[in-house]
Amino acid sequence: MQEETKRLAGVLIGIHRRQRLKEDPAGGWTQDQFILDEAGEAICSRMTLYKLEQGQGIQDEERLELLLRKLGETPLKQPEQVDLRKERIQRLKQAYEQFDQKALGELLTDIEALPPTTQVITMELQLCLSLIIEHLAFPDTQPHKPLYIRYREFDAKLKNQIFMYLDLAQALDEDLYVMMIVLFWQININQWTDRKLSETLLERLEQCEPHDGIWLHRKGTFLSALNRKAEALDCFNQVLSSSFPLSDAVRALTEIMRFRIWKQFDPDDAFRRSGSFEQTLTALPEELTSQGWMELGLCLCEGGDEKGTERIDRALAQAPYLALYYLPHLFHCPLDPVRILNLAQTYLDRWTTPGTLAIYRYYEAKQAGEAPGLLQQRILKEILPEIEDTVYRPQELIPLLHDELLTLVQQSGSYKGLADFEQITKRRKLALIREIWING
Repeated sequence: MQEETKRLAGVLIGIHRRQRLKEDPAGGWTQDQFILDEAGEAICSRMTLYKLEQGQGIQDEERLELLLRKLGETPLKQPEQVDLRKERIQRLKQAYEQFDQKALGELLTDIEALPPTTQVITMELQLCLSLIIEHLAFPDTQPHKPLYIRYREFDAKLKNQIFMYLDLAQALDEDLYVMMIVLFWQININQWTDRKLSETLLERLEQCEPHDGIWLHRKGTFLSALNRKAEALDCFNQVLSSSFPLSDAVRALTEIMRFRIWKQFDPDDAFRRSGSFEQTLTALPEELTSQGWMELGLCLCEGGDEKGTERIDRALAQAPYLALYYLPHLFHCPLDPVRILNLAQTYLDRWTTPGTLAIYRYYEAKQAGEAPGLLQQRILKEILPEIEDTVYRPQELIPLLHDELLTLVQQSGSYKGLADFEQITKRRKLALIREIWING
């Protein structure tokens, strides 16, 4: 057995043992209990287990295999193919940085075609790779890959295991670790909105060695989501002005992020910059620009430019799912509301959190002509209680809902809804003032 294999096996033993201890405190997973075999004899000393779990390795392979059996793992009788593991991670990194959907699909096909294995390192690597690939492929393709979707459906369980997966990836490869951080960041932004978790993930990212513009782009994305806009804008400006050998994909995403932050700083400034931003989008691959066209279209519509609807239509043609995520914004643009609702409805079953569904139901009812009083109740009793589970651009959603209520109370003559709205959102005042959760 290779030394690297033994080192990784020891680290993975520690990760799994601690996770099982957390999930089942009485299950015999403490260090003192774990070192005992079925006869109650010590497999190794507690200090040896500690060193093993810290990655110091162990010379006695038989003891290592006995500990692996304690976790239900097949012993590592054959040397792990370390070079093959590194090759797959390198392929993933390259496809990830270039946003190469074809390469991602080919890598996932290769992983799925591998023969079944019970070797712990191989299993963990395949799990990490599959999670990342399916997450990258999820937004713009039919969700036919079950792994990422399954974890979305059981997000409470996944949230409990998040640091186990991060530790697994960190043990295997630093680049894989960074990609896993970004994966869980996106899941947190889109589903959990746990600010403390976001801060922790940012700390983990900053502890990684900053060696290229990709790292700087990731950091800027995290900072913008935490509303640290000036720092984020500085990161993106460094990416665009640097000599890093970045792909067009990364520069495109950086430009889109920077444009969004400009809109947050000064909408008029963003409107003035929209022409040069459009030139950037036109020169880039179509699959990278849908959200950029959406941002540009909304900016133009807000500035009174009729050409904004053409840019929005272009975004929706490239990525129809944006109709669901941008639904409140699109209803404020001169677009066909029935068409927007039909596009959004297509993705309800697959990508809907309770908050997102409540928002869709509100605009569906509004389009159907529901009474203003009933619409007020939908905002107060259906949307607001789920607002923290919606969080696709919630910092913009609150004022949009407030504008909706203003219109409704003028129609109904009942101003009680506004007072209730203030009462419900009062506990979130700090978050609203700071505009937390600007989506990156």
